[in-house]
Amino acid sequence: MRRLWHELTRPRGRKAMPFAGAGRRRSGERGLALLMVMASIAIITVITVELSYDGRVRLVKSAHERDKVAARYLAESGANIYRLILVADQQISGALGGMMPEGMNVQGLWQMLPAVNTGLMRMLFTSGGSVDDGEIEEFQQEGVSDEAREESREEASKFSSKGFLDFEGDFEAEIKDMDGRINVNRLGRSCPGRTCPSITELQQDPIAQQLYGLMSGEENDQWFYEHNIDRWEIIGNMADWIDLDTNRVFRGGYEDSLYQTLDDSYLSKNAQFDTLEEIRQVDGWQGEVYEKFGERLTVYGGGKINVNSADNAALCGLLRAHTTTPGVLNDCDGFIERWQSNELISFQSWTKGEEFVTSAQDRAGVVIDDPKKLADSISFESKTFLVESTGLVGASAAKLTVVYDFTTSKKVGRIKYWRMD
Repeated sequence: MRRLWHELTRPRGRKAMPFAGAGRRRSGERGLALLMVMASIAIITVITVELSYDGRVRLVKSAHERDKVAARYLAESGANIYRLILVADQQISGALGGMMPEGMNVQGLWQMLPAVNTGLMRMLFTSGGSVDDGEIEEFQQEGVSDEAREESREEASKFSSKGFLDFEGDFEAEIKDMDGRINVNRLGRSCPGRTCPSITELQQDPIAQQLYGLMSGEENDQWFYEHNIDRWEIIGNMADWIDLDTNRVFRGGYEDSLYQTLDDSYLSKNAQFDTLEEIRQVDGWQGEVYEKFGERLTVYGGGKINVNSADNAALCGLLRAHTTTPGVLNDCDGFIERWQSNELISFQSWTKGEEFVTSAQDRAGVVIDDPKKLADSISFESKTFLVESTGLVGASAAKLTVVYDFTTSKKVGRIKYWRMD
């Protein structure tokens, strides 16, 4: 009976073996835990990498912004240096002007220092004051090395307690005389109401004649012929851009028709140019014409050409507008070189319009159509200057273009244009 009772009452099934499968359950739980740990590590790794990358991007961006701001201030420094030079030039020329002998003019300080480059200054400090062509070429290609920059700081600090050149980066600045160029904003002013009704009237305008003279000569004649460009047409288009009406000076018609068919159409401004680059918007001046003649044009200044600072091309444009002498029309550069050798005008400055006209007639043999008209179209001092200054810090660069006008404010000058790129 006991055996029977035991058989009937003994535990059966899974409950009978409470530890059955425990090993399998623990092994499954350990696999799930390992999977969760690996997933957690992967998620944390991704988050860490993302945070690290985001932090690095922010750091690099902040460094670039810092260098960009520093480059902007370096560009302003270059422009301010030239403003100080121009202010000093105005004061010196005013003080010495009455003391100079008749027939001599004071050369401007800006002419003695036409460009400033702190990178080259560093090279001079580190090389002992002399550099060869190979070093200059290497500098133009690679810039200043960190070692040379650090050495220049140490050398320059000997000359000033403030540490001249003791700053990060460099700047280079250049000054350009706007009064030695042809002012295209004065184009057509001789016509009634400053609007020439036809190309015939425009051809009598002094500035139009100077522009045509600038683009004349045997070499230019061939160039315009090869490019199939009519010089009076593009001069007329420039006059249309400035004048107040909507009629084309060259062959009549509606002046805005030149621009309305473009993909990005626009209208003629019918107002003066604000910048030199705006000239590129005039039909015919967009490409090679501006590249070839743009350096002799300006939209600033009083309109008269300073014969003491104008280059040969601008002088040729001026002379061709007032003479039909074959030597001037065909080989003007050679003509001016011979004139300079006879007059020694490269070593002195003109002070009177009559002197310039007399020299052109007597020493150079130029037949002037209207001597008074030529004398009235020239000047002998510059009051308007364009300064281009570029600051460089690391991989960042900033370019400042500023125009200083000393026509009315001779003490400090007036800023007529300011642009930071």
